[in-house]
Amino acid sequence: MNNLMFKLRNFMSGRNGPDKIAIAMIVIYAVFSFVKIFFRYSVAAYTVVSVLQFAAVGYAVFRIMSKDLQKRYNENFKFEQILNKWKPYTDRLKFRIQFFSTHRFRTCSGCGEFLRLKKGRGKRTVVCPKCGKELNFYFLF
Repeated sequence: MNNLMFKLRNFMSGRNGPDKIAIAMIVIYAVFSFVKIFFRYSVAAYTVVSVLQFAAVGYAVFRIMSKDLQKRYNENFKFEQILNKWKPYTDRLKFRIQFFSTHRFRTCSGCGEFLRLKKGRGKRTVVCPKCGKELNFYFLF
């Protein structure tokens, strides 16, 4: 077993290995695998999804096995910059899912601050912690 690990380590030395883009391509492969379920009876759509699926996994393998480390590093850096632009939105979504049953969420009209309010019916007056603006909300449930 140690000999196999040694050979694998030698084979992968100097190669890129898994990075965020490769992992994203594997996730896309999994999503396409799920989508293929809905296109079982349409041969053309099933074929297109299958080609896209294997293109994603092929690109992931290409990135993992690549020896051009600087080029792959630059591509991964740009990809992470794009992901960081979406991070506030995904963080808010995770927060909403986490507190869905106990809280309601609103945005301050003055500063755009994301507010978490306890669940309850009726009219509420809330002071924004960031800008101090007084806000009125009405909750039906």
